[in-house]
Amino acid sequence: MTPWERLEHDVLSPGNCTHCGACVGLNPELLAFEETPLGPLPRPRRPAAEMKAAGLARAWAVCTGRGVPYPELFERMGRRADNPLLGPRAGLFIGHAADETVRRRGASGGIISRTLIHLLETGRVKGAVVLRQSRTRPEAAEPVIATSRNEVLAAAGSVYSVTPMLDILPRMEAFDGPLAFVGLPEHVTALRLLQAAGHPAAAKVVFAAGPYAGTNMYAAAVRAFLRAEGVADDVAVASLEWRAGEWPGHLEIKTADGRTRRAEKFYYNYLIPFYVSRNCQITPDFTNETADLSVGDAWSPRFESQGGGHSVIVARNAEALAVLDELRDKGELVLENVGVDEALAMHGHMLDFKKRGTFLRLDAQRKKGLPIPDFGYAPETIPATRRRVEAVIGLFFAVGRQGWARWLVEKMPLALVGPAFNLLRKSWKGMSKPAKRRGLGETTFTTWRNPERWREITGAAR
Repeated sequence: MTPWERLEHDVLSPGNCTHCGACVGLNPELLAFEETPLGPLPRPRRPAAEMKAAGLARAWAVCTGRGVPYPELFERMGRRADNPLLGPRAGLFIGHAADETVRRRGASGGIISRTLIHLLETGRVKGAVVLRQSRTRPEAAEPVIATSRNEVLAAAGSVYSVTPMLDILPRMEAFDGPLAFVGLPEHVTALRLLQAAGHPAAAKVVFAAGPYAGTNMYAAAVRAFLRAEGVADDVAVASLEWRAGEWPGHLEIKTADGRTRRAEKFYYNYLIPFYVSRNCQITPDFTNETADLSVGDAWSPRFESQGGGHSVIVARNAEALAVLDELRDKGELVLENVGVDEALAMHGHMLDFKKRGTFLRLDAQRKKGLPIPDFGYAPETIPATRRRVEAVIGLFFAVGRQGWARWLVEKMPLALVGPAFNLLRKSWKGMSKPAKRRGLGETTFTTWRNPERWREITGAAR
């Protein structure tokens, strides 16, 4: 099979695409993204007979939809995962930006935004690849290269819509100077594989940061929310913020008819079961383990009660730790050390969803005879109680994907479905917590190496 045929057979058809964007970024003359019910997927620009360019071989080599050889990748990066749930670390903190403008522009503490501004101001990078809502189509997001404080802040905050960032590779390659890069785990990991392959655009990235990433949604979720609010599909979106206002924020959509629709974060999460992306269900990296700097919300009563937004921060190497120390010394960041157990407890639910649930979902896919990604590790054992929880989660998502279920939820007003979902979410977390937390911290993983895949990656240099 040609590389394109293999991508179709092993990645696209079985639903393994992570939507990282690398294949299109490597081959813009051959491929383009098309928005589908299963997210943005690469589609040929040319007849099948012409889909044999060398760039497709590189795309096949680094495709994260095939999995990631984490043991080899961490070895190349000179890192070791001291805790398999958290990944490599050189420092662990709770904190936020001291500048309230920066802090409130971010999803939680403004840590990534302040770090990017610092890297730009000190000349360590000339630009930062970031994701922002599109200026021409605000309901969608797009990657851009920010070169100033204002451009960084314009892209601050979360985006909960699947976006293939690495289609920006040609612009990165043409950019004059070193870059920082901010992306979800699938974006950053694909970037690391491109660096291992010696790609010139990826080689320009000297600092990578990213948020923790649990569940993400397909683009159709935005229109589903608007239809539930009585907005016709032909009414354009003028602006969209996923976490506007006071932490933890609310969805805020302004439409061309001059109206504004808002929904609290835990209310609009009702969309997740209906539009949850497949890639976030089969990716085991929650804490952005291959980034230099990883940041998540500090979900803890101690910090939630203070308001304002706090972040849990993982510096994964000495360079990232040095940057945080500089910013703390300058009074630009407020940081306090935090223990591993406390940091993990803030996200136990999602760590379980990724580190155990991913492999249960992949095992179900394997039993259907479908190709599955290989990550170079897997849990040695998963308790039967946790497997039963996964059966309920799978059923919930399966129902949510049905057209009739999506139609029905669009008929329910937010004032009803938002609070009802939030109550259901809390109840489910309470009921499933014993099974989802039991043994999580003691989970041991079997690891293996994939030398053939690693040779394929490192041999894919231009």
